[in-house]
Amino acid sequence: SGLSYPRQPAATAKRCVHRQQALPLRIDGVWYDASDWASDHPGGRWLLDYARGRDVTALYNAIHMRREVPAAVALSKLPRLDSVALPSRPGLAPSELEAEGALQGAYVFSLNVPPDSPPLPPINSALRKDLQGLLHRHFPTAASTKATCGHWLRTVIAALGTVACWACWFKGSALACLMLPFIHWILIAHTVHEATHGNLSTDPRINYWAQFTAHPICFNVFVWIPQHLLSHHQYTNDFEHDVDVHHFAPALLSAEQASLLSDDASKVRVSSRDDGESAAARTRFNQGWTFVWKGFLTTLGTSILQPLRTLLEKPTPNFAVNITPIPQAVSKRTLFLSLLPSLFVLIYPLIAFVPSAPLLGIFLEIWPWVGMSLIFTCMTQVSHVQSATQPAADVGERCWTARQILTSLDYSMTDPVVTALAAGLNAQSLHHAMPSVGCAHFPRLYDEYAAICERHGVVLRQSKNVATAVGEMLDYIFKNNAPRSVQHQIDYPSLQ
Repeated sequence: SGLSYPRQPAATAKRCVHRQQALPLRIDGVWYDASDWASDHPGGRWLLDYARGRDVTALYNAIHMRREVPAAVALSKLPRLDSVALPSRPGLAPSELEAEGALQGAYVFSLNVPPDSPPLPPINSALRKDLQGLLHRHFPTAASTKATCGHWLRTVIAALGTVACWACWFKGSALACLMLPFIHWILIAHTVHEATHGNLSTDPRINYWAQFTAHPICFNVFVWIPQHLLSHHQYTNDFEHDVDVHHFAPALLSAEQASLLSDDASKVRVSSRDDGESAAARTRFNQGWTFVWKGFLTTLGTSILQPLRTLLEKPTPNFAVNITPIPQAVSKRTLFLSLLPSLFVLIYPLIAFVPSAPLLGIFLEIWPWVGMSLIFTCMTQVSHVQSATQPAADVGERCWTARQILTSLDYSMTDPVVTALAAGLNAQSLHHAMPSVGCAHFPRLYDEYAAICERHGVVLRQSKNVATAVGEMLDYIFKNNAPRSVQHQIDYPSLQ
């Protein structure tokens, strides 16, 4: 069975504002209306619009570490809302939210009944204060935290290479197709992740448009932002609130998870014990292989399947609802338009080349997706899907910053070439602890950052290089998904 989510009351706010006019954000348990101030937000209005109706407590505190006092002053001037219109249950489709006149809810993803307050460790700490000091010493201005001249030069070169590869792919060049995922990834590594965090430029318009370099074969930006910023960066490796932990379901990425089973249309059951025919089949198959085969097609999901689930209002496989929603501020029309380039890449080779040159056409059809998927999976998953980065028993007793550091893996930390190629993900713990710093600065910061962590008893999780990190990830995945004969069952609440 399971618990049913209670119906939440509609909003009655201090300010008489329509749901679509207000911009509610919850920080430290208080709902603020940022609508009148959003256009003055240094990071751009779009970042606030995409967080409409969400709890951003951890994100707000992390992003504003360097300028904590000015951010607090600006926050204190925002009008407060007595309450907001929460959905009757999590995971409502856009049409259902419109019918209820409700916001999406405080959490992008929640396996259990959404908690009244975010399940976060204490944010203020001595560790955080010392890292603030590091930021103040190295970055006197906002511009000094952004991309360097060298970063911009590499970005331009990668952009030209990417355009050339796509142009030759369009003409049917097998060589250009072979190189395409690698060249395009270099452009993505210099733009998308930085822009999403506002770290590429001081101009929010540049950050906004630079994100779309992830299209058409890496991921759809509108799907990416909620899960990356609002879910993953706030609740890293918390399998109840970090949606990234569930992208390869039924493969288990968290040591705290049990196997995911769709029990029926009205609930999600997470089960890892012998429970009939399905569980018996599970005990004979290591879901680590599911992680592997999905890893070959990751970006087909992030670019096409995930956006389509919102457009068609369909649930994510293994779940009763869509766990990768887009921001409520983004219309279905906008989402559909953003999907068109990806659909073109998927369809064009089948029409233009397969009838006359089948082998070439199939290569042009498959390799851009498979090549980018392998790169994306390796670059992103090695940073958190590790035995060493699972939330330990003592992590909950530490501060939020320590939790971010301890659930992230670093490799080749002071190598500027690796940093540029990996989008800074090779120094993931530094990025999660101080997400407002551009990755071009990571190599020169890392030793001082590591010394601060050591002083506070936070042991960095590290691997020698990306190859060893990938090997450790796969070893953990297959051990974590090893068939079990005696297992434990958790029934999660009704989503219907």
